[in-house]
Amino acid sequence: MSTSMNVDDLDFESLDIDNDGSRQTEYTQAGKRKSRPSDEDEAARRPRAVRHRPGLEEASAPNYSSPHRADADEEEKHGDEDDDSTPPVFWRASANAVEAGDLSEPTTFQEAVNGPDQVHWRKAIRAELESMRLRGVFRAAKLPNGQRAIGTKWVFKIKRKADGSIEKYKARLVAKGFKQKYGIDYTETFSPVVKYVTLRMIIAIAKYFGWPLDQLDVVTAFLYGIMKELVFCAVPEGVDLDGDFDCLELVKAIYGLKQASRVWNETFDEFVCSIGFQVSAFDPCLYIKVVDGHCVLVLVYVDDVLITGTASARSFLGSSWWTAQTAA
Repeated sequence: MSTSMNVDDLDFESLDIDNDGSRQTEYTQAGKRKSRPSDEDEAARRPRAVRHRPGLEEASAPNYSSPHRADADEEEKHGDEDDDSTPPVFWRASANAVEAGDLSEPTTFQEAVNGPDQVHWRKAIRAELESMRLRGVFRAAKLPNGQRAIGTKWVFKIKRKADGSIEKYKARLVAKGFKQKYGIDYTETFSPVVKYVTLRMIIAIAKYFGWPLDQLDVVTAFLYGIMKELVFCAVPEGVDLDGDFDCLELVKAIYGLKQASRVWNETFDEFVCSIGFQVSAFDPCLYIKVVDGHCVLVLVYVDDVLITGTASARSFLGSSWWTAQTAA
């Protein structure tokens, strides 16, 4: 006995044919009609195993909530004795915590002179102001009509030794150069530095001839630069003026000015050329001097100076400008 069925009697809603022709059955759950995924879809949605990439741990903090974290820490602590190719793990978060955890440096003048280390900071402030006074950086003045005074700010820094102990408390008075206006407070700002090819060439020459290399650092270099523009600054905190003065005229450049680096370079260039050195046509930061058949070469990179040659060169530069560092 055969049973015939009309096409109109078929329930097409019970079938779900995708574009590839694969059959998916329909089922109902919680009153909603859903499609049971095929085997191919199951495999596509199955989570894939993530391959370990060396160094991935560096960018993420440790997950202490993971039950496997203790085992991983123990393995990291003792290392893998059987596999020497295991890359080292460096925790960026820990390194950043060590660096940012030092909060002993004040950010304002009042915080420095009234904080727990006020004795050290007051001493550093007096040393900075005395250094500026000896170099004639400021001149008390009355602000002319139509002129404006640039603000100043104290910057405090603790210089530490290699073992982390405190070496020196440093206080720097800087100008708010971002308030300077082009054409009024400054014009040119470019300052050349020695080319790396020149540096490598001079080191190679010194090595070939057996010349000594001396590295020197100019103490408070920018305070030697003589200003060409007329610039006034507000009276800094901790400075009292006598008489009817309300601002300071900058005779020498100070840190923070847009033209400070250029002014220092021009001052250094004039001084070195005045004692007989000649500027190289190849590099404006290479100076050459020949004395009694002995050659002396000087390289300058901002306030760092490298000297080499057949004769001692410190006497040519004037030791009062420099603090000698360890020989290279």
